[in-house]
Amino acid sequence: MLENLFMPYRDLGLLILRLAMGIIFLVHGWPKLNPNSPMKGTAGFAGFLKQMGVPLPGFFAWVVALLETVGAALLILGLGTRILALGFAIEMLVAALVAKRGFMKVPFMAQQTTGWEFDFALLAASLALLFLGAGSIAVDPLIGL
Repeated sequence: MLENLFMPYRDLGLLILRLAMGIIFLVHGWPKLNPNSPMKGTAGFAGFLKQMGVPLPGFFAWVVALLETVGAALLILGLGTRILALGFAIEMLVAALVAKRGFMKVPFMAQQTTGWEFDFALLAASLALLFLGAGSIAVDPLIGL
């Protein structure tokens, strides 16, 4: 019965998921681009990546910053959803395993700082979009993606 009730709104659910993820990634990505932010833009983020031992920290700082800003805006529009979802899933897997668990040594849920549960939730949401796509309220179906 619930299937019949909610199935007509499946694409609305995917739009809500894309909007939520896009907004979250935008607010986390902007400080990585903005040199006047507390993170000091890509230079500051590259320094953090270097501390963690990430290879090519300057390159990956730009990749992540652009994914989280430009990619987030495209995700909201539903343009390139599956490709972006794969990028976000990889990013969140690295964030959880390399940054949170490896470098920062935080548990799934931490008392003093953010654990990696947030990264895990974004990883799961990214995988959902990878498998489900953007839905009909998006640009993807208009261009055949």
